[in-house]
Amino acid sequence: MGEVRKGAVMEAPVDHLLVEKLSDPRTMGQLIRLLDKLENVTFLLDMLENFLRRGPEFANSINELVILLRQNLSRPEYITRFEHALTALHRMQEFFDSPQVQELFKSDVLDVRSVQIIGKVSRSLFQASKEASETGTKRVGIIGLMRALSDPEVQPALNFILNFARHLSKEINDA
Repeated sequence: MGEVRKGAVMEAPVDHLLVEKLSDPRTMGQLIRLLDKLENVTFLLDMLENFLRRGPEFANSINELVILLRQNLSRPEYITRFEHALTALHRMQEFFDSPQVQELFKSDVLDVRSVQIIGKVSRSLFQASKEASETGTKRVGIIGLMRALSDPEVQPALNFILNFARHLSKEINDA
């Protein structure tokens, strides 16, 4: 009976410790967080269990891949392809490291707005070329030019060209 009392005496401090820990506000907060995330924890444990269960399958797949690579990489055409790929990568790295490309990256040429403007200019050039080839060359005199300059469709482009010329002059003078 003395042993039973020892067990009871030993359980009392453990129960007291457990109650004390559970009544701590930090412990309560952590338990609430854990309970809120219990579904995610269960899901992760299930995934880990499935992964461990399929471990031998993964190992076999990796072994088969290694065997396949050993068999095929020793073939001359694969070695040549690999060498060509490495050479291409080396040349690309040299290209990107060049001072010219680095300066290009620092400039505004690759800015989204610049690319959009170049796209608009390119579409306009293509459309104008298409219309010129369809209508043929026709002569425009000074009166026709004056009439075209006052055309509301031409005005935005004309303003763009004049603003462009003004800003280009500033850039050239600052260079």
